[in-house]
Amino acid sequence: MLGEGARTYSMATAYKGAYSHAIQTIGAQNGKGSSAFERDSISVKLSALHPHYHFAHHQQVMDELLPTLIELCVGARQAGISLTIDAEEVARLELSLDLIKAVCESAELKGWDGLGLAVQAYQKCAPAVIEWVESLSIKSKMPLMVRLVKGAYWDTEIKIAQVGGFATYPVFTRKAATDLSYLVCAEKLLKAKGSLYPQFATHNAYTVSAILKMAKGKGNLEFQRLQGMGEELYKAVRQSHPIVCRIYAPVGQDHDLLPYLVRRLLENGANSSFVHKIYDSSKPLEETMADPWTFFDSHSPGGHPLIPLPVNLYGKDRKNSQGYDLNDRLCVQQLHKEIEKSADSYGTLKEATLQDLERALKIASSHWESWDLTQAEKRAEILNRAADLIEKKRGLFLGLLIQEGKKTLPDAVSELREAADFCRYYANECLKHFANPQVLQGPTGERNELILRGRGVFACISPWNFPLAIFTGQVVAALAAGNAVIAKPATLTPLIGYHMIQVLHEAGVPSGVLHFLPGPSQVLGTPLIEDKRVSGVVFTGSTATAQQIQKTLSERGGRNCALYRRNRGAQCHDCGLFRPY
Repeated sequence: MLGEGARTYSMATAYKGAYSHAIQTIGAQNGKGSSAFERDSISVKLSALHPHYHFAHHQQVMDELLPTLIELCVGARQAGISLTIDAEEVARLELSLDLIKAVCESAELKGWDGLGLAVQAYQKCAPAVIEWVESLSIKSKMPLMVRLVKGAYWDTEIKIAQVGGFATYPVFTRKAATDLSYLVCAEKLLKAKGSLYPQFATHNAYTVSAILKMAKGKGNLEFQRLQGMGEELYKAVRQSHPIVCRIYAPVGQDHDLLPYLVRRLLENGANSSFVHKIYDSSKPLEETMADPWTFFDSHSPGGHPLIPLPVNLYGKDRKNSQGYDLNDRLCVQQLHKEIEKSADSYGTLKEATLQDLERALKIASSHWESWDLTQAEKRAEILNRAADLIEKKRGLFLGLLIQEGKKTLPDAVSELREAADFCRYYANECLKHFANPQVLQGPTGERNELILRGRGVFACISPWNFPLAIFTGQVVAALAAGNAVIAKPATLTPLIGYHMIQVLHEAGVPSGVLHFLPGPSQVLGTPLIEDKRVSGVVFTGSTATAQQIQKTLSERGGRNCALYRRNRGAQCHDCGLFRPY
C-alpha cells in the first residue's frame, strides 16, 4: 500500500481506512481453502499509521499505534490473508521490533500464522535481527514470515549519519558487503527451526542461485520481485526449480506513487545494481555474475574509500562534531545519566557591575597584544582543545541548554555540536589566514605581503535563542583573529555562557584576554559599546538594536575606525597610538 510518513492524525486515519479496505478486498477476492501463505497478502508501513512514529515518542506510539496495528492484524486474520510490516529507516527499527513483539504477545492474535516483517540486509545489524525474530517466534509460539530485502533507503541512511555526526554508518557502504550480508541472512533463515517462513526478495541472479544451492533442493521456496522487474529471471528459474514467486505491487493514489518510484529508481538504477549491470552489454557476464566475496580478494576490507566516516566529513581541515543517535535507547539513557550527574555543577548568577566592566576593559586592553602575537598555530590548538572539552562536558552543557535554555534534547544536541564545530572551524580559519603572510603580486619586482592581525578588544553580545552556539561562535571568531574579548551573554542564559568561558580558559585562553560580564543590556551593554577601548562589536539580535549599535559606533570615533592599522611603524590616525613591530 502506497503512503508513508503521516504528518497528522487525520492522515494516519485515512491510511488506516485504506489499509482496512484493502484487507477486506483481498480477503473477498482470494479463494477459500488455501493457506495464508498461498494467498495474496498486504504490506503496511507503520509510519503511515501514526504522525509521531519515532523513538522519542515511544510510549505514545505503544499506547496509540499498537491498538491500530492489532486491529489491522485481526482484520487480516479474519480475512484469511497475511500481513507484513514493511521495513523503513534504521532509526525506526527498534520501535518497530517493540511493536512486533507486542503483537506476537497479544491475546487477540494467539495462534495466528499470518504475521510477517521485512528485514533489510544492508543494515549491519540484519543477522542479529533475524536471530531476535527467531527467538521471538519460538517464545511466542507464533510462526513469522520474514521478507529479506537488500534495502531501499541507502542514500537516506548515509546522509542521516553524516548530518548527525554518528560514529559510523548503520548500513554497509559497499554493494558487495550488502550482497554478502544478504547471503548470511538467507542462510540463517533457511536454518531456522521451522519457526520462520523465509521470503527472498531479490532481482540478483547470483543471489537466487546461491540461495537455491543453500536450500539443497528444499521445495516451495518463496521468492519475491517488484512488479515490472525480474520477470525474465524468475521465468527461467521456475523452469528448473519448484519455487513460488510473489509479486510486490504498489497500490494507491497517484500522488503517493512518486516517492515510491524515486526510491526504486535510486535503488535499482544505481551503477552497482545487478538490474542495471545485467543490461550493460559492454561488461562480461562473468563480472556481473561474480561472487561478491571475490570482490574483497582485490579490495581492502572496510568501508568505501570515497565515503568517509561522519567524523572525517570535512577531510583534513577539521573533525566533524560528535553526534548522538537519539533513536538508540542506550545512547539516550547514557546522555540522561550524564545530564543528571552534572546538575549539581550548574551554578548561580551574580550580575556584573560597571566597576567590573571598567576592570575588564583595562585588563583586556593591556593583554590583547600578547594574544595577537601568539602564534596562529598555538591559538588554533587552543580552540581545537576547547572543542574537545565541549564534547567531553556534554552532560553539563546539555543539562544547561535544557534547564536554562528551555530546549528539547534534540535541539540541545544540535546546539552542542554547533558550538564544538565553531571552535574547530575558526581554528582552521586561524591557520588559513593568520599563520603566514599572503604574498601579493609585484608587477615591478617588489615584494608585497598581506599580513592579517587583530584589532584590539572586541565586545561579543549574544542572544538567548542560541545561548551556546552563537555565543561560542562570536567569541572564538574574535579570539582566532587575535583579539581580546569581553563576552556579554543574554540576560536569560548567563550560566551557559559562563561555563563556555570556563572551557575556553581551561583550553588555554589567558584570563586576561577573555572576560565574562553577565548582566542587563541597559546596565552593561551601552557603556561597553560607547567605550573607545572597544575596537569592534559582534552582535546577534534585533535589527533595531543592531542599528542603534551601528549609530553609536559611528558617532563615538576611537579605535573602531577603519584607519587603524598596525603595520610596522604604523600610527592610528584616529587615536594616535603607535605600535612598532
